[in-house]
Amino acid sequence: MFSNKILKLLMLLLPAAAYGQNLDPTVEVTRTFKATLMEVHKPMLGMQVPDSVTHFDLDFDYSVFESPYNGTYEFKPYVLDMKPQPNAWSGRRLFLKAGAGYPLHPLFDFVWSPDLQGKFRMSIYAMHRSYVGGYRNIGYMVESDSPTGILDFRNKSAIDGGDRIAWKGYDLLTRAGINGRTDWKKGVFSFDIGYYGLATKDSLLRRGYDALDANVRVRSLSDRERYFMYDIAFDYRYGEDKLDYKLPVIGKQYLVEHNIGFGASLGPVLSRSHKVLIDIDANVAAYDALYGHSAGRFAVTPRYVLEKGRWNLSAGVCFSLLFNGGDTSSISQEQKFTKGQYIYPDVKVGFDLVKDHMDIYAQAGGGDRTGKYSDLISVSHFIHPMYSGVLPLLDNTVERISAAIGLKGNIASRFDYDLRAGYRNYANAPMFAIVSASPDMSGDYAAALGYTGYNMLYLSLDCAWRSDDVSANANFRYSSTDVNGRQVGAAGYNPSWEVSPVMAFMAPSAFSGKVDVTYNWHKRIYAGIDCDFSLERKSSLCSLPGYADLGVYLEFKAARLFSIWLRGGNLLDMTVQRTPLYAESGINFTAGICLNL
Repeated sequence: MFSNKILKLLMLLLPAAAYGQNLDPTVEVTRTFKATLMEVHKPMLGMQVPDSVTHFDLDFDYSVFESPYNGTYEFKPYVLDMKPQPNAWSGRRLFLKAGAGYPLHPLFDFVWSPDLQGKFRMSIYAMHRSYVGGYRNIGYMVESDSPTGILDFRNKSAIDGGDRIAWKGYDLLTRAGINGRTDWKKGVFSFDIGYYGLATKDSLLRRGYDALDANVRVRSLSDRERYFMYDIAFDYRYGEDKLDYKLPVIGKQYLVEHNIGFGASLGPVLSRSHKVLIDIDANVAAYDALYGHSAGRFAVTPRYVLEKGRWNLSAGVCFSLLFNGGDTSSISQEQKFTKGQYIYPDVKVGFDLVKDHMDIYAQAGGGDRTGKYSDLISVSHFIHPMYSGVLPLLDNTVERISAAIGLKGNIASRFDYDLRAGYRNYANAPMFAIVSASPDMSGDYAAALGYTGYNMLYLSLDCAWRSDDVSANANFRYSSTDVNGRQVGAAGYNPSWEVSPVMAFMAPSAFSGKVDVTYNWHKRIYAGIDCDFSLERKSSLCSLPGYADLGVYLEFKAARLFSIWLRGGNLLDMTVQRTPLYAESGINFTAGICLNL
């Protein structure tokens, strides 16, 4: 049968198709995006880069300085989506950063904000991030302290039969666009229109993804004690993915998606202490060609907000509905969309223990989300419709309940901290997995994306230090889940097939985090060190090794408007698999220039 042939070919060829360095094991999408100028110290930029880009992650471990939907391996596609602040745009501004290195990591950042008369302000931006070169040869190795074996870097000579070899490919990300805003006495209107392009190549697939994004937002401004508050946003994406498989039975494919989103928060402000609001969230994802179906979500959350004295309270209930329609069969397997539970709590309460220095808070929530193709590929640029073999790629994420308690504040206005402990229960969530033709990994194996429910307990600490000469940030996260040891037969399995794949989910790392420290000498020389680390991630079939991605950064400000910089990454030459079976080559260096006019 045709499906049998596809499965057999995929099990033979997919091991090489699962390499990359842009995600990690579990899924999460939010509208919160902490956009920062990568490797550029803030004093040189002189402009604000606000939250604007959809955030998506594959590991439910949380960075509490941001949205509760941030994960352990926060993929933050860099984009200068400028929403200029009035005091930051008093003159002509031009920012340019460019560099390249070995292995080839070209980067480019550009922002131009003309000096305009009146209340209208705008910026034109562009960015590029890419990798071109070799990907490491990942093989299955059994060690005495790891009875299931690990997927780690191996020399070609160490591979049985030489059937798994290192390969060359590329991963190119480009964004460009224009945005702006205009203010009036009682409100702000802002917009962003841009291009999103992604090009990748591995041992199985060559892809070219192009998208047009458009979003508008209007919100109220008022210093009055009583007024009607509104914040309304609309966004749209048209995306095309041109897929060229090396497998003759698949060949060239074409996917088109339409993503439409609407969000609003509105209601009366009764006083400076009391608000009655209603939040609306609606989105639809529609596909033709390969998928030919649509899915969406509509949610309404009425809530009461109290800010009085030392107390802060937001009490609400979320009513949510997930829906789908059209032809729900993909090229490999019928899509099965998990339904939500319709009602979720949305409660947050905080108390100021020490005014302006220490707050204690607690919250309870939950919710659901429609799975989108563009969200998946923004996390892993190598995911594609056949990534999971015979498994459906898209499904809904349903979080039954979440609860957390935390303590946050600052010391001497220099040290900020946020310590949080919490619990989350998922009825269904995407998670990376390993698919093997045999339970002992003796045959072929591949990376996959599957869906499962699980429980998580987590503890996180986010902290930062700021002084004239030194700045530091640190994130530490511990999590415990019941994922380890969970495996299923791959969807669509038929006992008559010669290949009987087994899929084992990769549990999130028990401990992970990131630390970075920057020192500046007379605002002339900037030196920094950072380390992104994670303990091993386990499954019933194998484990991914832990790693410490150590980097250094040096920048010399040759003139007031010009600087040169150098960055070294993965200096410990470790196998960094943020995506199972994908790892770029080891130690790398990048150098370039920076202009800030």
